[in-house]
Amino acid sequence: MADSPLKSSDGVVSFSVLCSGNAIATTVEVVSIEIQHYINRISTATLVINDGDMPNADFPLSASATFKPGTEIKIQLGYDQTLTDVFSGVIIKHSIKISGNNAARLIIECKDKALAMTVGRKNANYIDKKDSDIMSQLIGNYSGLTASVTATTVQHKELVQFYCSDWDFMLARAEANGMLVTLDAGTVTVKAPEVSGSAVLSLTYGIDIIDFSADLDARHQFQTVTSNGWDLANHALQQGTAASASLNTQGDIDSATLASVIGLSDFRLQSSVPLESGFLTNWAKAQQVKSGLARIRGHVSFQGSALAKPGTLIELAGVGTRFNGNIFVSSVNHSVVDGNWTTRVEFGMSPNWFTETAETMAPSAAGLTPGISGLHIGVVKKLDADPESQHRVQVSIPEMSAATDAFWARLANFYSSNSFGAFFIPEIGDEVVLGFFSDDPSHPVILGSLYSSKNPPPYALAAENNTKAIVTRTKMKMEFDEEKKIITIITPGANKIVISDDGKSILLQDQNSNKVTLDSAGITLDSPKDITLKAQGKIVLNATGNIEATAQMDIKQTGLNITSTANIGFTAKGNATAEVSASGTTTIKGAMVMIN
Repeated sequence: MADSPLKSSDGVVSFSVLCSGNAIATTVEVVSIEIQHYINRISTATLVINDGDMPNADFPLSASATFKPGTEIKIQLGYDQTLTDVFSGVIIKHSIKISGNNAARLIIECKDKALAMTVGRKNANYIDKKDSDIMSQLIGNYSGLTASVTATTVQHKELVQFYCSDWDFMLARAEANGMLVTLDAGTVTVKAPEVSGSAVLSLTYGIDIIDFSADLDARHQFQTVTSNGWDLANHALQQGTAASASLNTQGDIDSATLASVIGLSDFRLQSSVPLESGFLTNWAKAQQVKSGLARIRGHVSFQGSALAKPGTLIELAGVGTRFNGNIFVSSVNHSVVDGNWTTRVEFGMSPNWFTETAETMAPSAAGLTPGISGLHIGVVKKLDADPESQHRVQVSIPEMSAATDAFWARLANFYSSNSFGAFFIPEIGDEVVLGFFSDDPSHPVILGSLYSSKNPPPYALAAENNTKAIVTRTKMKMEFDEEKKIITIITPGANKIVISDDGKSILLQDQNSNKVTLDSAGITLDSPKDITLKAQGKIVLNATGNIEATAQMDIKQTGLNITSTANIGFTAKGNATAEVSASGTTTIKGAMVMIN
């Protein structure tokens, strides 16, 4: 059994404050010391010191280099000069305060060096890395910090940090793996909660507990947690599951029993993005860890002890069977005032995710103006005369009802490039979907157009969904028949091209009933009137089989020279008359010439 804090608290409370490695003078009157350590938060220390020389109009300690911002500081606490390091960090904030009774104070606020991780939003892209590698890298980017990160198992193909602090990104990734972040003198530790070890202190009601409060809450206890993500390869949901977690052995009602109070059979987590299957299981387990740590929450105060640290266990006794046992410490507050040192610890943790409670994302519209969220309906007002020549479309948002309700929006296309790409512009009066860059209402973008009962589609919606088409305002169409595998291009005047797998043919037809048909029988030119072939060069007809020319009227051939050659036989015959003549010499030759 662990010792009571009273065992080592005999004697006078002692402390030491070291700035840049040197203890401050004993003449410095320290009014109070407040030290706060947390899980998933930056450790803080606040010193209140008597300062201010009214007759000489000076604050000598404030003016000295001892408490200058940026100075490294260490605070030790103990009894009878047996001291233990309780805080290490740097001075961040330096204040003076004069109260109504002319009491002048110097107030020094200090933070752990990990504070640097919280300042500034960063962007990064991590390729083929595990979360533990990423977190170690983030911590290693800052001088004065040491990383102690438990290895994780899932390797991410790509993980993007977008415009958030390194601290926020690290906390989010730690939490997603069921891990906690603690700080101790510049060492950043990231690991799962240790809930089965030995208690560092023992507290008993009526002996050493000064103040106590505890809540047993069934609302966030779940029998099973299922996490869902998208399987990109198979286009199906993939899942990870976790049963209720067995954490610290406090009280006589465990998480599984409390989960039956609500009776929810399965608590669901979901994401629409593809997540590694192993990570889905980790995510579900992380939720159960959060739930388990939220089962019992409260605080307890006792005589000051440096053994109490976030992430440790403290044994409670004498507070009833519901709450006796080991508490998991989530925060520690040391207070030294009027010669007394008390420690107040909080136990258990919030069931909420860090990203649900902290403003990890940048504000809408970069904070330059109140933002706009979601998608909005717009109506096209004008297509030309963009005052900035950026090829934008003027739209209005009907619900704005503003005196000047039209503004210029960029137009998203499925293919846009330098003087080429898709060119489909909505019509004036069309209903369009508007999004906004950075959620800034001054920078809209048209994402697409909408059908409705007022603006119906050119085809009725069918369950089979076999028809795809592009139809212009004047009813020029390009139609795709998925069932028969036919592509039809047609104009309002009935000029058309039909490419058909069903008919195994290609048809080119104009509004004059002139047709070109390519099918299994060959190529057919069909016209109700003349067919004219013209060429600036030669026209060559070549066939493996016969070439036949048939006309209901005359067939005429005219040329400078006409040559007809038969490799075997040559026949020219007129059923009524036949004539071979020339203005010049006429020659008829053969091995034998027979004239009837």
